[in-house]
Amino acid sequence: MNPIATEQLTDVFAFQQQQLAEIILQSSRPDIIFRLGATVCHCKSESIFNTSSTGSRHISDIVLLVLIRDLQNKQVHEWQDKIEAHCRSVLPVTCMVLQSSTFESWLKTGDYFAVRVWQSAARIYDSGELRLDVPQSATIIITDKDTARQHAEGLAKAKEFLAGAELYQLRKQYAMAAFMLHQAAEQSLRTLLKTGTGFCANIHSIERLLRYAVLVTDQLRDIFPQQTDQDKRLLHLLQKAYVGGRYDEGFRIGHVEAGALMERVGRLVEVLE
Repeated sequence: MNPIATEQLTDVFAFQQQQLAEIILQSSRPDIIFRLGATVCHCKSESIFNTSSTGSRHISDIVLLVLIRDLQNKQVHEWQDKIEAHCRSVLPVTCMVLQSSTFESWLKTGDYFAVRVWQSAARIYDSGELRLDVPQSATIIITDKDTARQHAEGLAKAKEFLAGAELYQLRKQYAMAAFMLHQAAEQSLRTLLKTGTGFCANIHSIERLLRYAVLVTDQLRDIFPQQTDQDKRLLHLLQKAYVGGRYDEGFRIGHVEAGALMERVGRLVEVLE
């Protein structure tokens, strides 16, 4: 996930960004749309007739922050889902939505995430209506001590949940093991996101947290690939375990799948270490 390399791509991506902005404008009334990052894919073809191919690059997905002044009695997650669904025909989009007043408040108090976005993120749309009296030299109020504390607390919780999952697996209580693995993954991803970007995502969706946390590290794509049906099923089981592992008698997961999830979540916790 690279927020800089996209500037060096062809006009195709600039056109796609324009299309995305127009689609979002049709579905909402944003003040500003920031580009936080994008996945750049590299392709190179070689043959016995052509060994000097320079290759090509294209954008496979993008992360946007959309500031909306009036949420119109909708929840943030409803706006996110709506915008992502509308943009899908152009490019897979991961959308963060914040109310403009919330972002403004964070910015004025020196919130790390807000200041970094304001000073560094590319704007693919700006209505010009959001006038923030914040200088470009706004001070980020965060210390290494704060980050170290957040990291230590998050890592400790993730390891405890992982240990709980191992215990339930030994007892062959695989549904509860899956729930504990969900909690370990959630703690790891939220901690990665908080310490890496300053953004606090109070959500339980592992799938969305994975998409957010790719802003911090690309290792997550290798841990939770989505190339095969089995990969997708494992992530689906982990996602469903938050409720299903405790309350849904119809939730089923076997020892093989529980073991595969244990290995993947264990690797995720190691990334946090």
